[in-house]
Amino acid sequence: MESYAVQLKQQSQYFEELIRKAERRISSCTAPENLKICVSNREKGFQYYRVDRDGKRRYLKKENMAMIAEVVQRDYDRAVLKKLVDARHHLECFLRRYDVNAAEEVYHKLCAARKVLVTPIVETEEEIIQKWKEEHVGGQNNYPAAGTYLTEQGEAVRSKSEKILADLFLKYGVPYVYEPTLRLQNGKVFYPDFMLLNVRKRKNVYWEHFGLISDGEYASKSLQKLREYDAGGLAVGKDILFSMESETMPLNLREVERKIKEHLI
Repeated sequence: MESYAVQLKQQSQYFEELIRKAERRISSCTAPENLKICVSNREKGFQYYRVDRDGKRRYLKKENMAMIAEVVQRDYDRAVLKKLVDARHHLECFLRRYDVNAAEEVYHKLCAARKVLVTPIVETEEEIIQKWKEEHVGGQNNYPAAGTYLTEQGEAVRSKSEKILADLFLKYGVPYVYEPTLRLQNGKVFYPDFMLLNVRKRKNVYWEHFGLISDGEYASKSLQKLREYDAGGLAVGKDILFSMESETMPLNLREVERKIKEHLI
């Protein structure tokens, strides 16, 4: 089940920024602390009054508009500040109690004898991954391989870099299949290097590795493939991720790991 804790924490931080902004504006107000303003409507605009301690209203002239505006702004800022503080408080209280995995943990805490008799209300990650792998079969590209490399899971891939990628996906717990069939919205069929599952978001992501970008013809075909993906309904950088290398530029593992953490975990 997807957790929204990160987004909620970001919202709390946003409230904090607004609170500081409101506090700065209130502290910069130079109008008398006890000065109150009331307003009445007129046919040609508004009329402003100051309210004295005895409750009586006293008419304010146009030359007092700067002071009036400052007081009205301060009153607004104070009202907003109160709402923001309340919202932040409620959000922080919620976050302290928020556990997106609470329902799943009920099943995980059962003993084995009970688990075999129970159908979970919330699918476990293990069930989700198993179903996903059953639905998406790898090894569908029949193009002849020049050589093979075995991943840590025992799959045969076409290059050393693809082995490195597969092993990194395994390291970070990202489910993947190698060279599945991908049919785009426009009907065209491709065999991307990897299909991956962001378990948290229940989202499929594809990964292409371009290993000969210094070769002009290869680079042109790679660019065309990315354009085909984009035209077929998959956004490059979101639905399609890619890595690249050449004879003089090796695979950038830090960049690969950054993409894994940002898009797949």
